[in-house]
Amino acid sequence: MVYKLLAIYGSPRVGGNSDLLLDSFVAGVKSPNWEITRLYVRELNILPCIACGECDKKGECPIKDDMQAIYPLLSQTDAMIVATPVYFYNVPAQLKALIDRCQLLWYKNKGKRPVLFKPGYLITIGGRQEKSIFEGIFLTIKSFFLTLGVRLKASWTYAGIDNLGTIKKHPTALREVYQAGKKLCQKS
Repeated sequence: MVYKLLAIYGSPRVGGNSDLLLDSFVAGVKSPNWEITRLYVRELNILPCIACGECDKKGECPIKDDMQAIYPLLSQTDAMIVATPVYFYNVPAQLKALIDRCQLLWYKNKGKRPVLFKPGYLITIGGRQEKSIFEGIFLTIKSFFLTLGVRLKASWTYAGIDNLGTIKKHPTALREVYQAGKKLCQKS
């Protein structure tokens, strides 16, 4: 059986620290049993939700942009990982627009909790030293995942990492997420 992993790159910075971490996780998933789709949010045209209510009334979003191709990816994946930097205690605007547009999926389920949960993972990185910088991201990602029928199984947070490529100097980060990717494919 072939499983699908959706890897969501949430940083607007090409080749940034969260990209490097997610690349390392994905590199660990070396298995013919896993098909990996890399979704670079920065490359997509996703307009923000306008709270028009059409998704509740008609079951579809009236905004025609790249989200139309993303909805099936979100619903047809077997596992999901999101990598994102911290922007003011939350995810960057580009990723937040994608998350907010999942209101359509929330309405389709009418807010009901799914019976089965797919595994979800989070890698997040921030420039400030204190761990509290990740609190907003955890709340956002848990809500996003719940809407998709995904449960957060594991997460990796790295504080005090800001400049481009600084994660390469961290003593364990790249190896930790690589090993997590290996562990994921061993469970299939």
